[in-house]
Amino acid sequence: MNHLELDNLQTSLNNALNSLRVAMDGSRLPPLSSQYGTDIHPLDSMDQPTPVGVYEARRAALACVVELKNLLQHPFEKAAESAFSMYDYPSVQVFTEHGIVDRMAKEPSGISVKTLQAELDLDSHKLTTVLRHLSVCGWIREIQSGIFALNRSSRILLQGQRGRALITVPNNMRVAEALPRWLAHPEFRFSKSPDHTAFQLANNTTKPFFEWVKDDRNYLGRFSACVEALGEYVTPGILSDYPWQTCSESTIVDCGGGKGSLAIALANKFPALRLVIQERGEMVGPAEANIKARLDPNSVHGTVVAEAHDLFSAQPRTGDNYTFMLRHVLHNWPEAQAVNILEKLAAAAGPKSKILIIERISGHYPDTHVELEHSPTNTMNNTASASLISEQTILNSSSRMPQALALHLLCILNCHERTMDQWRTIISRAGLVITGVYKLRAYVSIMECRAIHTDES
Repeated sequence: MNHLELDNLQTSLNNALNSLRVAMDGSRLPPLSSQYGTDIHPLDSMDQPTPVGVYEARRAALACVVELKNLLQHPFEKAAESAFSMYDYPSVQVFTEHGIVDRMAKEPSGISVKTLQAELDLDSHKLTTVLRHLSVCGWIREIQSGIFALNRSSRILLQGQRGRALITVPNNMRVAEALPRWLAHPEFRFSKSPDHTAFQLANNTTKPFFEWVKDDRNYLGRFSACVEALGEYVTPGILSDYPWQTCSESTIVDCGGGKGSLAIALANKFPALRLVIQERGEMVGPAEANIKARLDPNSVHGTVVAEAHDLFSAQPRTGDNYTFMLRHVLHNWPEAQAVNILEKLAAAAGPKSKILIIERISGHYPDTHVELEHSPTNTMNNTASASLISEQTILNSSSRMPQALALHLLCILNCHERTMDQWRTIISRAGLVITGVYKLRAYVSIMECRAIHTDES
């Protein structure tokens, strides 16, 4: 009997795992273990890029696992998982906000629910059910009845770790619950305005998200930390897979640069670069504090500075002496506003200026991406495929995290994921042209653009 799909997935998974072993050994990485250890595994680092071969093989292996589950799981069980998935997020919130994960980290060999009840004043009966749900989700494991230990992945949720920032943003569940109502809302259903989103319905407000956030300092702090963590997750790929040395003759303007984490990371890795962080007035102080805390103390004074600027105002820094960079900015805005932001940069750019757009490209990527490359050196090194399944299948099956983020941004900002063709349209409408697209070891890419000047139109 021919089990073609099953056989292909089995072969693809075996190939991917074999490639992963070879790549890890070649990079002298220690073996993987799901158990919590005293030291972080190098592949769990958010400060160094994953070696190319390891990145591709891991991506293929995880995609195969997802496709195998889709093939083998009973449809009713899949429906049941979706029906009760709303408990995944609050269970992790319980795990972090009640200090359970931090307490368990002190007992790597395991801790009983009775001990947790005594120390944290939580009902052990209720807690057992929550912890067993977390165990099914892979965060922890039950080593004996009522005794739980952390898994390797739990480390990202400890106090001070970047994963913690993702979990502590309030109101996300309320916004998600408003999604069905929003899609059928008589006034909002076809609106592309950031004033007409699930966020407004969930919070009973007429203010757009960024205006509402200003009135809640606690929410703003948590949301900013979440955005910073998401940015730092892709930073190693950004630093490693783009030729930043080509920008050393200009000053890089990080438009909408938040607290400046990317600008600071660039300055620390490439000391010849000069950078300006532009943000809303209320964010300049936090950016300056971040520069003081995280910029290499040996850096030349003024290597990184912060200044107030509105994305929709005329860009004050003009001419060939500037490279303009937008990371995770345009996905916050519908098409009209995104074009407006880029138009301001096109007007300010000189003939030699670069405009770097760092965003996710959805759809048939990287096939379209390859067609746009003007040089074989403007992307990370490609390796032979570790899988027999198509690149598009790998892309789809390894995109749950960025796709979930895209859905959340749609619900709070009415912004959309964009294909290469959609990005090209927006960029062209703003008077820019794409000169290269750089594939990164991350879910985002860098679209390098320049302004089209009057003599070219």
